Amino acid sequence: MPASSESQMLDGITTVLTKLRRNAGTAADLLALRNLLFADPAAGIAAIRRFLATHEDAAINQKLTIGPGGILTGAPTLRLFLLDILGQLARLTRSADAATISREILMSKESPDEWALALRNVAWSEPDSRPFLADKMREMLSYEPWRATPTAGLLQAFDVAVYSGDPRFVTMFAELAQSGEPSLERAAIVALDRLAETSTLAVMNYLNAHPNEIASLPMVRADYFAKADLGNPEQRAAVEHYLGRADVTDAEKTKFLHALAAPGSFVSDSLLSTSTRKNDESVRYAVIAAAASGWLQAGRFPSVRNHIMWLLQRVSITE
Repeated sequence: MPASSESQMLDGITTVLTKLRRNAGTAADLLALRNLLFADPAAGIAAIRRFLATHEDAAINQKLTIGPGGILTGAPTLRLFLLDILGQLARLTRSADAATISREILMSKESPDEWALALRNVAWSEPDSRPFLADKMREMLSYEPWRATPTAGLLQAFDVAVYSGDPRFVTMFAELAQSGEPSLERAAIVALDRLAETSTLAVMNYLNAHPNEIASLPMVRADYFAKADLGNPEQRAAVEHYLGRADVTDAEKTKFLHALAAPGSFVSDSLLSTSTRKNDESVRYAVIAAAASGWLQAGRFPSVRNHIMWLLQRVSITE
């Protein structure tokens, strides 16, 4: 890469740093810097790496917000702004630079917001990194100083656990959902729901194998099983095991059957995870009707037979 291009970009970063420190930086300055860095991705990556190595920073009058594709639409600091762009440039060029820098950031606990972006950057660069990300998320969510004063980055990072697909996060999320800290509780509830939606079979199997998990939240547990695709033999088997469990009350089973017809979902932009629901309503209804008919004909789950009949009627309605 031309050294002049890299130097020009580093000068551009330094200029914005200086303006931000004088409270003179503008959205136009940030947009111009972004365009400069994207003009030559290789040089942009090199310039960002050199700047991040200095540990210099300045505040930006923005809240940390996530847009489509996990890209920031607001960054509280220049370092976060540049980490976001570094991840995008590395993804564009298939460079390992963003993951390398991010793993260095994850070696110490300086900023939960930087950890959130670092985890995202590793995920973007390393498709096989889910176990690593899960371990780092447990470390992040167990760090009391960050839990005591949760930042927007910490709350957004819950989605990394969802992306990991590790059903063992059910335990941690359930605990955080009753922590008494409103922002943590909401983040945990949303993450639990999204984990159940994106890793449905893994979550159902985990809950069936660990009956005491979220037993204190039976109606919430019913909602997670209601995300099942009954057209999938393994998921249907997990649901049937759940319906046959003696420790699950009829009230919970009833809630499940009613939620199955129209499962809820949290829809929002997130760091990594995406919704997995693809079947339209008519397809979903058809597979539910087939399962419900089979249960009735075989005389299964007699204690909630009336509710299975209701479900069959509900999903058999046609225009």
